[in-house]
Amino acid sequence: MEWPAKGGKVVMQLWRKLSVGIFALLAGVSFPTHAAYENTPAWWQRYGEERDAIYAHMKRYGITREGVAAMRRLTETAPSYSDPHVSLASEKLLNPGEHYRIEMDEFILTMKVPDVKAVPGNWIWPYTNTRTPDPAMEKLLQRENGMVQVANLGWYTCRSIFPPGLFGRCETAGVGMLYRVLKPEERDDFSTPEKLRELSRVIMRNAIRPREEIEKAILAGNILSGADNRIHLDSETVVINGRVWVRDAMDSSYSRRYAYKTALSPDRMVGFTFGLPEYDYNANPDPSSYPAAIKRAFVLMEEVVASVRIARVNDDGSPDPFVIERVKPAPLPVREKRPTAQ
Repeated sequence: MEWPAKGGKVVMQLWRKLSVGIFALLAGVSFPTHAAYENTPAWWQRYGEERDAIYAHMKRYGITREGVAAMRRLTETAPSYSDPHVSLASEKLLNPGEHYRIEMDEFILTMKVPDVKAVPGNWIWPYTNTRTPDPAMEKLLQRENGMVQVANLGWYTCRSIFPPGLFGRCETAGVGMLYRVLKPEERDDFSTPEKLRELSRVIMRNAIRPREEIEKAILAGNILSGADNRIHLDSETVVINGRVWVRDAMDSSYSRRYAYKTALSPDRMVGFTFGLPEYDYNANPDPSSYPAAIKRAFVLMEEVVASVRIARVNDDGSPDPFVIERVKPAPLPVREKRPTAQ
């Protein structure tokens, strides 16, 4: 989700100007601009000021459900930008070495923020409720077939004294993460790591186009999507911080994506892909020949993936085929204690 251009105000000026208003918004009281939508520069400037004030509040005191609810109320005043599943630009709120924290129903996923320059618009969806969704969220879940994004993150892997992309091309790597409600007929395939691995293998092989189909498309002068898909890493089980994941990797036209997935409960799963920078991996199978930016992306992937932790709220210790060892979430970022609103 993209945002309109932000108002030209310094954050501290915004904070002084709107400090009273932000507490009112967090408490559910509307700002004056929550009147009828107007597609005017003045309306969007005020919208941007209120949005930036919410960000400033959460940067100072931490990401909270109240802050996310305030952001949702604000976006609902601009219909084209309204979404019941609220995302936040994480680069405005978190520092390198801290942790993303994503709460999906009764599950908490944390992942380290790497010390690498983030691509603008590093989105996280901090809170996802699919157990007791409100009508708008329920409609979204129906439209998306029970699947929602919970993270969309990217980082630059080039090295330059200039801002990324100012001169020439700058490689990027990133993570896309999805949380999904499983249909009753799908649950058996996610019931054990072995069954999930077999499902993943079937999906991987179905992504490979038959040679006859490729040759037919070439003769007809057609472009066939996925014609150069290659399995780089067949589906396998790996353990990350006490949890079993199924991992595989696919090469396609100038891309390689590593995919990880795990079942959180009989009816919920989460998965993510780590996409490496554009490069002809099929034609260059020797990792020692990779450009420096590609090698840095592999190091980044190892760091980020190794930091992923999933914990269950009020875990009763029941047997779980995907859990080898129960772990706690990474600590919350240290922020100022929130003052009491007057």
